[in-house]
Amino acid sequence: MAKLSEEKIVRILNLQRQLLEKIDEATETEFNLFEQFGETEQTMPELDELQNIRQRADTCYSRLYVIIKRIYESQPIASRANLELLEQTIEQAEVVSEVTTASIREIKRNWDLP
Repeated sequence: MAKLSEEKIVRILNLQRQLLEKIDEATETEFNLFEQFGETEQTMPELDELQNIRQRADTCYSRLYVIIKRIYESQPIASRANLELLEQTIEQAEVVSEVTTASIREIKRNWDLP
């Protein structure tokens, strides 16, 4: 069975937790925006952006899960391609996490949401 270092596993699991939190925050922000202002011409771009944020975070979360599972199912060791894909996915997920944080903050600030 191919294994990752404890450090790498902790990094990935923390990243997945962050992505779940982004999904939750985007969903909550979308709900609050819709509840307070409705679905109008002015709110539609932000409502769409919040849905996109959720989708990007969910996609990164799912990719991490699939790649880790694939690595742990590898025998006797993980392929170089899978390990490289994991590193690329980690980097992409970190960027998505940072960008979505900024986007959600901006939407909340623009609409004075909690």
